[in-house]
Amino acid sequence: MVAELAASDLSVQLVVWSPVDVTDDSALRLLEDFGAAGVEVREVSGRALADLADTVTPQGVLAVARIPVRDWHDLNLARILILDAVQDPGNLGTLVRTAEAMAMGGVVCLTGTVDPWSAKAVRAAAGSSLRLPILAASWADTRQRLEAADVSLWAADPRGTPLLRRDAIPARAALCLGNEGNGVSEPVLEAAGRRVALPLAGRVESLNVSVAGAVLMDRMFGEPGASG
Repeated sequence: MVAELAASDLSVQLVVWSPVDVTDDSALRLLEDFGAAGVEVREVSGRALADLADTVTPQGVLAVARIPVRDWHDLNLARILILDAVQDPGNLGTLVRTAEAMAMGGVVCLTGTVDPWSAKAVRAAAGSSLRLPILAASWADTRQRLEAADVSLWAADPRGTPLLRRDAIPARAALCLGNEGNGVSEPVLEAAGRRVALPLAGRVESLNVSVAGAVLMDRMFGEPGASG
């Protein structure tokens, strides 16, 4: 993640490292590059780094950077992912990573969604949150923006109609995924042009939101020429 940060356009403020844990030549060169770029690089003991980290086995390098400030102009509204009160940071980070892989134009986090810049969410995104525009917004603002840009809103709902690979997809579409326990909120469901579900075999009743989101994004946006 620190290497991904170095390759991004984010402003890095501080890098902390422990020589006990960092012995790899590429990691040492990375530290040198930070120093050459004018970033403060501070050496600390292994115990001090462990106290600063929020993982059981930190990899020996921590970095502090400014959170990027995005607005609607940074997003490509033709294909976006909307997260409605997704609570688990691991789920959020995985969805951000998948959204980048599916060439989404950005991720909108509605009110009640976990902080996309929490450490666990950033780690789960594996660098994607440093590149893909992520925006926090209210539902009222989001709805107004979608309508103004003529974007069709589809919401994931287990009671919805199954989304099949042969289904025609609007040229400009947004997919909304909801809370792990309660799903997409009623105001968003009421505004959705279509409620989509995944056909499940056997006795499986539901999928984790990050898994379901990955399949839905693939079916909506993963195949060239799928829009209609």
